[in-house]
Amino acid sequence: MLDFGVLKKQIDQMAVDAKTMQDDFFARIDLAVSEMDRWEEPWETLVTKIRRSRTSWLVANASGPFTEVCSRPERPAELTVIAADGSQIFPDRHEIANCFLINVGYVVLHYGSGERPVMSSEPSLFYEEEDMYHEWAGKRSPVTREIVGVKRNAMELDKVVALAAEAKEEGRTVVGLTDGTLILWMLEGKPYDFRRETLQMTLSGLEQLRELRVPIAGYISDPGSADVVNGLRVGLCPEQPPDCDRCPWKAAEAQALLNLDDDAQKPEPIPCEPIAGVTDDMLYVRKLKSGERSGVFRSSSKILEDYGPHRICFFYVHTGWEVGRVEIPEWVADDEALLDLVHTTIIDQAEKGRGYPVVLSESHERAVVRGADRDIFFKFLKDSYVKNNVKAENSLKQLKKLAATV
Repeated sequence: MLDFGVLKKQIDQMAVDAKTMQDDFFARIDLAVSEMDRWEEPWETLVTKIRRSRTSWLVANASGPFTEVCSRPERPAELTVIAADGSQIFPDRHEIANCFLINVGYVVLHYGSGERPVMSSEPSLFYEEEDMYHEWAGKRSPVTREIVGVKRNAMELDKVVALAAEAKEEGRTVVGLTDGTLILWMLEGKPYDFRRETLQMTLSGLEQLRELRVPIAGYISDPGSADVVNGLRVGLCPEQPPDCDRCPWKAAEAQALLNLDDDAQKPEPIPCEPIAGVTDDMLYVRKLKSGERSGVFRSSSKILEDYGPHRICFFYVHTGWEVGRVEIPEWVADDEALLDLVHTTIIDQAEKGRGYPVVLSESHERAVVRGADRDIFFKFLKDSYVKNNVKAENSLKQLKKLAATV
């Protein structure tokens, strides 16, 4: 049986530790806010220091004060908002056919014109040789879940481009939104062929939108990024310029861990550590009011070196429910009219969606492939193969699974 006397002491200690950790974390946020305020006037000095530094984390590149706050612009009387989202059924070697499916849901919302919204989806089946096998760096491999995901992302963007082109031909003011980041993080460490082909698909769509002058934005709910806070951490570093690979405080800390002498002097704390763990949204929830956005920052991701004029920038916006991160191509960031259009659209869509852009939630609903849909899909496959007298059998492993359920 439990010794509740001993257990109660442990629970009490756990609560004390949790309170201490909570207080420490709030203190870190307070310090981060004060650091932002400290650099309000000499922001150019901080930007120069950031550009000269070598850090082990992503740091935001700013073109203005970190404290910059922009009010919500007025939304156009007539506005068309477009979004596309995708879902998939991955290849399954235990099923009767080697194929995969991508379902792209799309939504077109017209405001101020009284028109009905367009809400639909388009399934696409892939089964040909060139769909099921790819060659990267001279190695031929079967399609993977990652490659299916890349293809789905490209199809989502293509759908937004096609719908945007139609809307622009009709003389509409258009904004395209996507769910999540516009930065192709999956390209890190990938073969050159894979990087080139994936980038071409994405940059082609972004270029078409630039020519149409239709801004595209990726909305990230509950972001965990800390690019702006990392810039403040650079400001805390006394080194000129900072170099994380040669940090003297880290070296002293490592040496202290090797020193078993309890009487040895403890090393000084690392100067940038007091605000480590704070994320940008925690910072801006203290700085922004509902409807306001931060200034625009350039991402320092190495992946973006190949983006050209489509290099991704970002800002933070207070929707009234949360602080979200909005990513935009550089050509949108440099065009004040397009930037304002994205800002007001995000706020308006979040209000209509009670915290999350309604066009994104609706496109997701049209795209999602649920378990029952997957079962029906494979039933259709089996029935069609039988009808056309095509020999196809489940794998032995799958047959064993089926037998175990009988």
